[in-house]
Amino acid sequence: MAMLSVRPAKKEDAAILAPRLRMADRREIQAATGEAPYAVLRRSIDWSDPCYAILDHTDRVIALFGVVPDINQAEVGSIWLLGSPEIAGYSMHFLRHSKTWVARLQEKYITLWNYVDARNEVHVRWLKWCGFVFLRKIDCLGVERRPFYEFERVRGNWDRRC
Repeated sequence: MAMLSVRPAKKEDAAILAPRLRMADRREIQAATGEAPYAVLRRSIDWSDPCYAILDHTDRVIALFGVVPDINQAEVGSIWLLGSPEIAGYSMHFLRHSKTWVARLQEKYITLWNYVDARNEVHVRWLKWCGFVFLRKIDCLGVERRPFYEFERVRGNWDRRC
């Protein structure tokens, strides 16, 4: 079975992953910010605490994820994950370890939250799998004014829903 590994992200990981992002992730970045994927990935790496790279069996970066701390609330952070199509080839391993990694991120942050493009069905399913709750649908968000879902996971609450 193909295995994945995780290491702290490096600035150069943005340039490695950006041209290979999943189309759904590209569309979400475009809808939310209107910026190039590289710029968003680079900023996400810089602003996140922590930030990790997911590597395939050849040590190639196939996804990046992290949490951007809320500047006004120390125990709140915006969780994010962006990946390449290659991650689908590791779906069982990825899913098996997702909840552990989200729980690890949850050790530092009481509340993890963000928005997800309503069209990004893979991310919506994954977020539900990881114990996130969908709070509301916002019909016009981001530069493209598209529907997004607001989601969160609060430490201590998620385990009762699993």
